[in-house]
Amino acid sequence: MNRGLTLLEILVALAVLAIFTTALLAFTQGTLTANRLARKQAQLLEELKDAAGYLADTLQEAQKVLSSATVNDQSCAPPTCLVVLLPENGGKCALRAYRLEPRSVVGDDYKSKDPWADANTRTLREYRRTGQECSATTFSGAQHYVVLDLVDDDSNLEFFKEVSPTYVTLNIRLKAREGGRILYVPGAGQTYSLQVYPRNAP
Repeated sequence: MNRGLTLLEILVALAVLAIFTTALLAFTQGTLTANRLARKQAQLLEELKDAAGYLADTLQEAQKVLSSATVNDQSCAPPTCLVVLLPENGGKCALRAYRLEPRSVVGDDYKSKDPWADANTRTLREYRRTGQECSATTFSGAQHYVVLDLVDDDSNLEFFKEVSPTYVTLNIRLKAREGGRILYVPGAGQTYSLQVYPRNAP
């Protein structure tokens, strides 16, 4: 004689199925989160390398590295700001100033909307102007552009660590929040360091 499943057996089977389903969902969600974090880290690393390459190319062409200057009525000096002059035709120079600024002061046209990033990161902006006197230390009317977003706002991070007539050292670390976690690129407590030798500097 065939007998059906008892109510207790059905409840036990449903409980086991619920446990397996919950475990599967947790595993899937964990995998998706890990993939999202890995993609964000890869994206940040690519942006960091692109910006570092751009800075290196520009600084290598510098004719003069200024220890301090005034750009658009604001003082500029390491470790958060650097001014270099590039040679131009006719004995003039082109200004390139790089300044770390709070992300919150940058217009929405230059960044994605992210209130957490506005409160916890900085941007690196480049200020440009051509036809400058090569002996100048005060510059006005420079146009600004965002070179790098989501720069770590750690006050101990010296972006432009050393300035001398022969080399410039850059220390870069990015920071972002993804899925409730804070990501650091290259890593917490680490920096992406780059030493650049201006070829045209005396």
